[in-house]
Amino acid sequence: MFLREAWYVPVGIARQYGSGTALRRRQLSQLNGMLAHARAHVPYYRDDPAYHRHPGPLRDLAELAELPVIDKEVLRGHPLEDLVADGVRHEELPTFRTSGSTGRRVTVVHDRRSHDYHLACCVRRFLATGRYLPTDRLSHIRPFAPPSRGYEKAGLFRRHVLLTDRPMDGIKAELLTARPQVLIGYPVHLRALLRALTPGELELLRRTLKLVLTESELLVDAHRALFRREFGAPVHDEYSAFEVLNIAYDCKHGRAHLAEDRLLVEIIGPDGRPVEDGREGRVTATAFMERAMPLVRYDLGDVGLIDPEPCPCGRRFRTLRLTAGRVNDSVLLPTGRQLYPDTFLHLAATFPGIAECGVYQNAEGAVRLSVVPSEPADPSPEAWADLCERVSERLLTVAGCAFPLEIVRVASVEITAGGKGRFVTSELTPPPSVGAAGPA
Repeated sequence: MFLREAWYVPVGIARQYGSGTALRRRQLSQLNGMLAHARAHVPYYRDDPAYHRHPGPLRDLAELAELPVIDKEVLRGHPLEDLVADGVRHEELPTFRTSGSTGRRVTVVHDRRSHDYHLACCVRRFLATGRYLPTDRLSHIRPFAPPSRGYEKAGLFRRHVLLTDRPMDGIKAELLTARPQVLIGYPVHLRALLRALTPGELELLRRTLKLVLTESELLVDAHRALFRREFGAPVHDEYSAFEVLNIAYDCKHGRAHLAEDRLLVEIIGPDGRPVEDGREGRVTATAFMERAMPLVRYDLGDVGLIDPEPCPCGRRFRTLRLTAGRVNDSVLLPTGRQLYPDTFLHLAATFPGIAECGVYQNAEGAVRLSVVPSEPADPSPEAWADLCERVSERLLTVAGCAFPLEIVRVASVEITAGGKGRFVTSELTPPPSVGAAGPA
């Protein structure tokens, strides 16, 4: 596996460039191979007539839109044996459980070839920043530690993992001792780190730090600017999901390039059909290298658009822009509109007195906003009442309508089993797709 992964590194780097025609031809060939395999060997696709109405190969990529869109509810509603290929022993393959932002986790299995290619392409993600060197000291704040790799002993791609289940004071002390040149983490953990660092400790960290990488959560522009200003280094984001692995990665121009050599991304409207580039819709992905557990037109639950302008970096992969966060993690307003996580992340980034906030909406539509104050000491009753009044006014203005709202003070936002911040949880069912109501 290591030799295959090593071979994939230069292959993945080279595939970023070249002609768009050759890329689309590769995508079509890979899609047809995966669909033929799924129809023949995966019970879910073999038993569903929708995947046999056009049993022949796709003639062009647009024909993929004739197939159904699937989502997490499909994964939750079927036993794993229905979704994996015949003969697959998932306990012997890379297996992940999603982060559980809704409280309900799903299991995903990847075949080794696809997973090896994904790991190899992490190298191009780092190199695309224009600042990373394979010999850099890298500290990674994350909820679990991957196994160490042989090349780390040679001083290449070294990763120093700081587990997030530890107190932040311990994470901070170990990080300052490591003196990393590259720092990676979920935005929620990086914000907590900034709140824990003293000015002197932050200055010490800035002396060696030359790059910050974020992952796994929506990164709003205000938080990107915060990290760039406080850490004193460029910030590059990665968009990925346990179900399909890496989806997009930032280049040095800050554009998020889709990993189009291993998956096809569609932006779909309410009817499940792709919209034109530049229009907002739900993000679906088909990772066509997968054979253990293929996912065809998998709805990631995020809202975004394909940027129609080419990137000056020269990569042929199209670029994606996430615009509002997860559709399924949203507050449903009385008017039918939705408040997505970006609303509350932006509130935490820009509103004086707030460091973090999380939202829970009950089945009756009432909203509880949990606020982490930005100052270590609790605000006085008068200051807290004033903050609540100003936050209420802001949210009601953004929503454009009145809705039941309660604001409570908490010490920290809730973290999911996968280590992400649980920013929005609602007991109400949102519309099935981005439609006429649209996001607020």
